[in-house]
Amino acid sequence: MRRYSMPLTCLFALLPVLGLGCSKMEAAAPDYAGGDYYSDSEYAEAPAYEEAAKSADPSPGYAMADEAAPAPTATASAAPVDVGEGVGGMADMDADGAMMMEAEAEPAPAPAPAGGRKGGRAKAKMAKKAESKASSRREAKEAAKIARERDRVAANIQSGTLTAGSFDDNLNPWVFDRFVDQAMAQPGLSSLAAAFAGPRTVLRVQDERGRPLGNAKVTIDGKHMTTRSDGRVVWVGGWDSGSQGQGKATISHGNSRKTVQIADQVEQMVTLDGAQASLPSRLDVALVIDATGSMGDELEYLKVEIRDIAEAINHHFPGVEQRFALVVYRDKGDSYVTRSFDFTTNLDSFQRDLSEQSAGGGGDYPEAMDAAMAKAAKLSWSKQDAARVTFLVADAPPHQDKADDTLAAVDKLRAKGVAVYPVASSGVAGEAEFVMRSAALLTGAQYLFLTDDSGVGNPHAEPHIPCYTVEQLAPLMVRAVRSELSGRRVETEPEFAVRTVGQGQGGVCAKPRKSKKMAR
Repeated sequence: MRRYSMPLTCLFALLPVLGLGCSKMEAAAPDYAGGDYYSDSEYAEAPAYEEAAKSADPSPGYAMADEAAPAPTATASAAPVDVGEGVGGMADMDADGAMMMEAEAEPAPAPAPAGGRKGGRAKAKMAKKAESKASSRREAKEAAKIARERDRVAANIQSGTLTAGSFDDNLNPWVFDRFVDQAMAQPGLSSLAAAFAGPRTVLRVQDERGRPLGNAKVTIDGKHMTTRSDGRVVWVGGWDSGSQGQGKATISHGNSRKTVQIADQVEQMVTLDGAQASLPSRLDVALVIDATGSMGDELEYLKVEIRDIAEAINHHFPGVEQRFALVVYRDKGDSYVTRSFDFTTNLDSFQRDLSEQSAGGGGDYPEAMDAAMAKAAKLSWSKQDAARVTFLVADAPPHQDKADDTLAAVDKLRAKGVAVYPVASSGVAGEAEFVMRSAALLTGAQYLFLTDDSGVGNPHAEPHIPCYTVEQLAPLMVRAVRSELSGRRVETEPEFAVRTVGQGQGGVCAKPRKSKKMAR
């Protein structure tokens, strides 16, 4: 257990603002490369869910918390248990075969003795006894639920508190190169970092009209990827192809297909003739959460805020079908390693599954992040016409010998077109930062990290990043979701910005004179 971890207590409490200011942002947000791939007048017309967003009040604030209906109190009933790989709303087994649910199932009443009046009296007596036990259990669970609610109130958990920054390594290749050099000097990271030291190229796929082409299948030297709504995949030569790779990419979408040689450049555009781009109409969001003892506050906040997250998305993107999934993890030797709850459109079911979780265990610093990401890859992600997002909430790295396995699981996610957005807490230092930033880079996402500006919790390690904007965490998460739904980079809204570090514009940093040493 990380004793110095900062509580991410308001992590998702802020998320009721998802999509606020959509009308202003959707029109002004620049493309990743500084151009406007939606400049075509016909295609620039927003789909139905964006039209609804434009009619919404764009003023800053947290109005959604007032507009949204209050979330019903989560029931204390035991979540269903499944021994499979993750059936909707069911829990998995851990590595040792132990049941994942801590809640104890109600025992079935013993069979009544047969025969006559004595048997009837005995049956009635046993039924009364069973009912008494069941009633006691219900009362105990209700008392525990009330106690949990009191704990939340006592903790003074409020929205609008936490602050964070974000960084896109694919927009700043020289920054990641320097970080790789620093990581290679660390004994525990040198081998993994070496695989990222070679060439990297962002392959951007578009249709004949210049629109980003999502859900295109890309195969490079046997490595499979899927473009996200912005049409991008990221190729890392040393990690994806090795020294024997030829760097040939085969891209297909429907009946369209093309093979190209990856050029030695930061970004390469590929036009796929005959293909037609479209924006997502569905959204898959998976929460992958470290549930060890130091992460208790994060879990408690998710329990009370998840409904506002979904309602805010629905409010501003009403045409988008939402599905939520959950993976929580601890470590070997704890009561479980992973628990997995597959995607569901039933928010009540998802919230009930989340409410049953608690934080505990951990022991040492590293945790079973590799096992959790492997579970995330096995979720039933939408195959077509969807934006797919994983938020990895963690404050510790995987075990040193499992770092490769963690990124191998990330490979399975990017093969499905999933963007991995890490959310780093106060325990994160050099090793965890490298694994989490690599996951974001490989999937074309951004690295999110908490800062000290909120004044909450323990000090946070300064990331190895030369420029970023500190903002309220919820609008930052908003930008991640909106970027994935709109297929273009959404910038920080000034009203949510707290301060600026370094010099940069549009996510691109000016080159600093000196780089920082990696924190051990």
